[in-house]
Amino acid sequence: MSAAEFRWRAGQPEAALDLLARASTLPRPPEVRLRTAALEGTVAARTGSSERARDVLIAAGTSVADLDPDRAVPLLADGVLAAQYAGDTAAAARAAARVDALLPRVRSPRARWIGTLATGVAGVITGEGGPDRIRAAMAEIAQDPSLLADPQLAPWLVLGPLYLREDGDERSVIRTVVANLRRRADLGGLPILLFLVARDQATTDRWTDAVATYTEGVALAREAGQATDVAAGLAGLAWLEARRGDEAACRAHADEALELTATHRLGFFRTWALTALGDLALGAGRAQDALDAYTAVDAHVTSLRFDDVDTWPAAEMVDALVRLDRHDEAASLAARLTARAVDKGQPWSLARAARARGLTCADEELDTHFDAALELHTRTPDTFETARTRLAYGTRLRRARRRTDARGHLRAALATFDSLGAAPWAEQAAAELRATGETAHRRDLTGLDHLTPQELQVARVLAAGRTTREAAAALFLSPKTIEYHLRNVYAKLGVRTRTDLATALAERV
Repeated sequence: MSAAEFRWRAGQPEAALDLLARASTLPRPPEVRLRTAALEGTVAARTGSSERARDVLIAAGTSVADLDPDRAVPLLADGVLAAQYAGDTAAAARAAARVDALLPRVRSPRARWIGTLATGVAGVITGEGGPDRIRAAMAEIAQDPSLLADPQLAPWLVLGPLYLREDGDERSVIRTVVANLRRRADLGGLPILLFLVARDQATTDRWTDAVATYTEGVALAREAGQATDVAAGLAGLAWLEARRGDEAACRAHADEALELTATHRLGFFRTWALTALGDLALGAGRAQDALDAYTAVDAHVTSLRFDDVDTWPAAEMVDALVRLDRHDEAASLAARLTARAVDKGQPWSLARAARARGLTCADEELDTHFDAALELHTRTPDTFETARTRLAYGTRLRRARRRTDARGHLRAALATFDSLGAAPWAEQAAAELRATGETAHRRDLTGLDHLTPQELQVARVLAAGRTTREAAAALFLSPKTIEYHLRNVYAKLGVRTRTDLATALAERV
């Protein structure tokens, strides 16, 4: 069993599964059987067999639920996550219900923590509430820092803040969790964590870092044969490239992600790849193509019974419908989105719903809805969504012949889109600003904009104070490769020392 765990941590899932299969023919005490099921479920979930992982983990947790709730709850919790990745919300809900029933009998703080978070996640994806449980679980970390050092909890620790989509202290745990896993050289667990970290970066203002992190995660996942994490990373990368207007890369990555998610039945990650194609079209101004793509996303999440309003592209569909002059349909959809966002009660969802209402309301009501959206945006870290709202607000103000009022919102939107590298959206904001009679001033590119994802990753690690050998170990590269990338970074940024490098990166942040 220990040998299989070592193989998994070393990034050798096939060898780990082979050892587990050989061990299954030997007499095993209950303790070993549970460890075996946990590892088998983990490896299966990461290597493209989420349905197998779901079955193994839930069966193992159920088998000991009556006798040992403290062992059952973590297994069932991981089963919730595997079911989610497979797009099986019904199984996730059933496993979460079992966890809920066991929590009053749980004694271990660790088991109680993961059970609370898992039931919160299941509640979110099934539209049955859950944010309050996630907040409660994340708040416990301050009282029990040992949770941060537990490698088996690493994905859960990052998932919590991602599901909340809120500004708060709980987001500070993400960097600590990744650093801990890098120090352990846990290649098996690192790709999915890098994907989740990249997702967090992509929903803030750190898009360049997100590309680097996604790219690293995909490369490590390919090397380790972790198909689930390859698909996840590619879908996330395509989603970000769509917003940056990198059409060729977006389509290539989305196509590969769609192929992998179809082969391995990874319905959750398929949603992101499909959404990327809609975002690509909407950013380019192809409203009908965007609506068609988002309609496909809507049908997909409906078929999976994903009832989380945040997986529903209704806000984007409203935007596309307005551009197509289908205002009655847009208004009806905005009303449905608002009802569901109110039910969830989180600022990210409510802000997008308020923007949709602002796009479809009468002129005399637009300030009310857009001001509400902007106030809600202040509670989230998503600068792109804030800029989208300012662009929509400025556009409506201009068309209502309030050009002076429009300019401030359009300037702010343009500055944010430029800083993110969201080129097609910056073009839209610039065009609207010019239509008000004002010249649009664009941000100049810097040396950082020309770094490759791997060069940026190397630069970040070295600027944090690590030696070449430490950076090589953390990024699973050779010291010679680190030095090669560092020379390129120096040349592109026009710096000569690591102190200058740290200053250059700090100035951009």
